[in-house]
Amino acid sequence: MIEVVESLKEEASLNCPYGRLLEILGKPHTLSILYSLQIDSPLRFTKIQKSLGLQPKILTTRLQELVDYELLSRKSYNEIPPRVDYELTTKGKDLGKLFDELRAWSNKYKIPDRPRGRRKRAN
Repeated sequence: MIEVVESLKEEASLNCPYGRLLEILGKPHTLSILYSLQIDSPLRFTKIQKSLGLQPKILTTRLQELVDYELLSRKSYNEIPPRVDYELTTKGKDLGKLFDELRAWSNKYKIPDRPRGRRKRAN
């Protein structure tokens, strides 16, 4: 049974053209980082960290992934204290168009915080 489920997952990921993109963008804090850089770019590591309230290790991991996917560029300066700036690449800037479409869709359908019919349980 487990093999069948894994096979179906693999087949679905191969057939869905959006699965890989959503896997990348769906990681915690990734959209917040990209959104921050859409608004103001380049940004220093410390400014991103403070504005999003993230632990340095988590932010470092996410930023490195985004650099690896070529959505961000990283520029370090040979200064003391060290300074590192992150900026959207052309590829990363093009995601702004996608975000604009998602925002329009979300506004059109007024997506609620939680699905209809679900109520928070009283303790």
